[in-house]
Amino acid sequence: MVCNDAEGPGGDMQWCFSQVKGAIDDDVAEADIISTVEFNHTGELLATGDKGGRVVIFQQEIENKNLPQFRSEYNVYSTFQSHEPEFDYLKSLEIEEKINKIRWLPQKNAAQFPVVD
Repeated sequence: MVCNDAEGPGGDMQWCFSQVKGAIDDDVAEADIISTVEFNHTGELLATGDKGGRVVIFQQEIENKNLPQFRSEYNVYSTFQSHEPEFDYLKSLEIEEKINKIRWLPQKNAAQFPVVD
């Protein structure tokens, strides 16, 4: 489990990542390492990006949304491949697929849109 205690303007905030299912594998691939994390403005959705170009969106469990003082669980909502490795032939340079930044667009309707860089 990886945890971070940070004090924000609204008080104390703690976030934790823990593996719930499966065994911990010593042979974790470089591509599976999370490179960025971003909550949407309500905290209901959490998007993570990894070094392999994948984005996984987690949704907060509905039963815990009204209880912010308690620890919330997030379940996988959606997954997609955002970036693929490429090769720049002019510069003879490989362009990695790592996700550097995720941000959520301002919400205009019921749709949620993460922007990936």
